[in-house]
Order: sequence, then structure tokens, then C-alpha cells
Amino acid sequence: MIILRHVGLAALLGVGGAWAQNYSDDPDEEPAAETPTAHGQRTRELYGSDAGQPVFLSLADSLHDFGRFADGGSDSNWYVGFDNAWVVKLPPIPEGRWSRVFVGAKLGRAKTVPRRDKPWEHRILPGKVYIGVSQRPAFSSDQSFFLADTSDIPVEPHESLYLPGAGKSEWFWAEVPKSLVSGERPNYLIVWSPTREFRSADNAPILAAADSSPAGGEPRAWNNHQIQGVPPRQEEGALAVPLTLKPAMAIKLVPSVTTRVSLSAFSAEPVADRVLARFSAEGRDVELAWVESSEDQLEWNRISTYRRSPPYLFSLSLEAVSGRGSYLRARARDLWGAEGSSAALWVPGPEER
Repeated sequence: MIILRHVGLAALLGVGGAWAQNYSDDPDEEPAAETPTAHGQRTRELYGSDAGQPVFLSLADSLHDFGRFADGGSDSNWYVGFDNAWVVKLPPIPEGRWSRVFVGAKLGRAKTVPRRDKPWEHRILPGKVYIGVSQRPAFSSDQSFFLADTSDIPVEPHESLYLPGAGKSEWFWAEVPKSLVSGERPNYLIVWSPTREFRSADNAPILAAADSSPAGGEPRAWNNHQIQGVPPRQEEGALAVPLTLKPAMAIKLVPSVTTRVSLSAFSAEPVADRVLARFSAEGRDVELAWVESSEDQLEWNRISTYRRSPPYLFSLSLEAVSGRGSYLRARARDLWGAEGSSAALWVPGPEER
């Protein structure tokens, strides 16, 4: 049974209203009228292009309900690993003029280890997290997408040391072809890591979760502890251990609307052994900002962490500006996936100072 619920302004995004769709956990709850005409009218009312806001499909009413495990306290072994995958079954996507589709997961508690020469300093254990989408619990390479690097995932706090980047878990999104999601069949999501070292909660990032569903009903989430760096290719055995808790995985549907992100006042100033970069970003619901580098203004690489709120100020290592120097530019992205960039600046490298 699928129930459509309205999710309030603060409850879902903290910005702009949106609609969320999720399975009802109440077996006695009745859906809206099921006649084709009534259903079609309801779909257009909630998901028509006039709404303008992205739609999120998850197992919880709000994306902010997923706070367990990845934000502190016991992690309950909810790590995303080489041998540990998490699967959810989401409903068919609603009708609508969707221009873009994203799949995502909420991740936190990336692990660190002391540096050999400076044990009071820690480095993040390198690794990657991938996500897949399919209409059955089997996932090909064409249905698998890079989601996040551990260098961008919030770090697990240390009991006695300050660790830059420590904090609450965050949502990460990967854009996928629209053809990979279905409006007729359920959509399965899976999250895992191809990093061989990620075999326990001691070294792998943690997936967030929401509270358990009421007892009864078919499972809609599973854990698979039998993978080896790739998701299940066959359905048999893929849904190994049913869960009552709800893994933090979702689909984001972006309607056909035009948004724009504008960046201004970009500056990059060498100071001692750092480069201080700052800028302003204007747009509707700007959710990410970062700095990129290029030697020829043709190929650009991100050299900063992500900032999810202003002020957009970055302290960059001189290693980001090598040799004679590099071009730097600012970038930002809004909730709909639209991106904007600043004009490029030439920043002299160590050899030119």
C-alpha cells in the first residue's frame, strides 16, 4: 500500500516545501480513491510541474528522520563495507515531468588513523562508497555509481583530539539516467564499498538509519554481509537479512524547472603556507560549494572540501597550487542539481613567489 504524505517546510529540507512518498506502515490505513481518474488527479496535484520542488522517496516521512548510528553513539555495526551492503525497496516513482534523477545515502563517521611522524595528527582512511539502483535485487555495473569519497564524509569525533571535518552525517547524491528508475515497478537501492580495507565499523564509514517500522508487513530493507566489493549480480541470496530499521537511502526526482546559481566576489589570496579562497553564492536553495583548480582552464579538479552553508571560505594547502601556479575557480550547486561557477583566477605557485 502506498500513501502520499505532505512533508512540511522544516521537516524535510529546512528550505522550500516538498512532497515525499513512502510506504505506509499501518496495515489498517486506507489509501485515497483508487479509481484511475481520481488517482491521476491526485498525482498531478502533488507532482505536477507547477510544484517546482524536488520529490524524495525514502522509507521514512522525512530525510531528517535518519539520525541513528551515523551521528554518534553506538554504530551497531552499520558500516558500509567491502563485505557489507545495505538494500532498500522503494515504491515506483510518481508520474511527473522529471528532468533529472538522483539516488543518495546519508553517511557519517569516516575513520581516521594517526600519522606516523605526527601521532597527534590524524589522516582520513581513504576509500569510496558506491550506490546502485535496479527494479530487482540484482545490480549490474551499468546500474552502479560512485557516491562519495571518505575525504568528504564527516569524520568520527575523537574523545581527546580535535579532528577537522568531524560532525553529523550528511546526504550524498549521484545522478543516474532517468531510464534506470521505474514508475511501474519497485525500485531497489543498494550501498556498499569497493575498498578492500572496509571490513568493519572500526575503519569504514557508517550508514544512517531511521527508527523501526511497526511489527508486521513485508520487509523493505535488508543487510547483505556476503558481498566481495561488488553488489549482488543475481537475485538469489541478495536479500539476506531483513531489517526493521530503515536505512538512509533515497531517490530524488527533479522536475522540469529552470534554476540558476550565481557566484561573485571570488578571491584567492596566498597567505604563508596557505591559499585563502572566498566567494558569494546566490541562488535558490544552494546546498554545496567548493573550489576547483586547473592548469589550462580545460580540465578542472576539485581541491577543497564541500561547504554546505555560508560563509564560503576555504583554507587551501599550497600543494593545490603546484609549480608556477594554477587557475582557481569557485563552484556551487543547488537542490535541483544546477551548478554555477565564478571567473577563473591565476594564483602563483611556490616557484613564482
